[in-house]
Amino acid sequence: MIAHRRRSGWLSAFVAAGALLLTACGGGAGTAEPAAPATGGGSGAAAGAFPVSVEHEYGTTEIPSAPQRVVSLGYTDQDQILALGVVPVAIREWSGNKPSATWEWAQDKLQGQQPQVLNGVTIDPETVAALAPDLIVAITAGLTREEYDTFSRIAPTIVQPKGDIAYNSAWQDTTRLVGQALGREAEADKLVTDLEARFEEAKARYPQLAGKKAMVAGVSTGGANWFAYSSGDARGRFLTSLGMTIPPEVDQAAGDSFYVEFSLEQLPTIDRADVVAWLDVTNGAPESKIENVPGHELLTVFQQDRLLTLTEEQGNAMGFSSVLSLPLLLDTVPQQLAEKLGG
Repeated sequence: MIAHRRRSGWLSAFVAAGALLLTACGGGAGTAEPAAPATGGGSGAAAGAFPVSVEHEYGTTEIPSAPQRVVSLGYTDQDQILALGVVPVAIREWSGNKPSATWEWAQDKLQGQQPQVLNGVTIDPETVAALAPDLIVAITAGLTREEYDTFSRIAPTIVQPKGDIAYNSAWQDTTRLVGQALGREAEADKLVTDLEARFEEAKARYPQLAGKKAMVAGVSTGGANWFAYSSGDARGRFLTSLGMTIPPEVDQAAGDSFYVEFSLEQLPTIDRADVVAWLDVTNGAPESKIENVPGHELLTVFQQDRLLTLTEEQGNAMGFSSVLSLPLLLDTVPQQLAEKLGG
């Protein structure tokens, strides 16, 4: 039986961030860089749309007026906020050590501003309170109810859509949720429909992907554990949005988690896929390269060159799976997968 884990605080922080760094079970208090200008918040929010009521997993949040100082507390929430024309006053660090914790695909959306960066597996509420926010977006923060209540006493706070497990929300739903909170529902809907059309275009252009079994896999830091993402995870959902399927063995073993990990003896599970997207979780470290992982030579997908090694940017973009990062993937990955399948 393949082992799987339910979400825990330390694991969720790193897997949701796209890097399954199993050695990082600790974590310090959140810290912030020097304060951004007070004018760096929600410029451009639609004032006429307010007040608004936003429903989410922990209830309903009332937002009385257009937010001017938005804190992006979730690991990947900044992309949705930036895509809707609002620059947060602070952004949670995810991975990559990028300027303002913002990857290249979203840098131009910063409008020349430099939001504070919130670091750490946990963020001190006092650090957030000092930013004087009028909206806290914590959709991908994995907050407990108690944590949500604490942040809600600082400012109106929204978490994942109602009924969703933390970190498992679809990009369409998170985009629309942020759009509602910012008073930009129409703009959010257009971002969603435009991107869904791009997925349809990719499916039409690469029909050989339809019905093929695929998975995103990799090894943890040090090569101690192999893992693969389920269809409920953003990375698995990217593949299924191209018409591909996740091997049922992966989903069955994952249960209500978003990934499975397995031992060397269980490697045949990876060979259930027609093609594998290999995730470089340690951003270039030698031990994460497939050629250096013990047992890789046993994999048929490796022997037959049906394994696509994602670049660092592609892997992180897939982890974000946002309206800003997904176009980057659609420009390259469908064609690369098709080539690995011989098409």
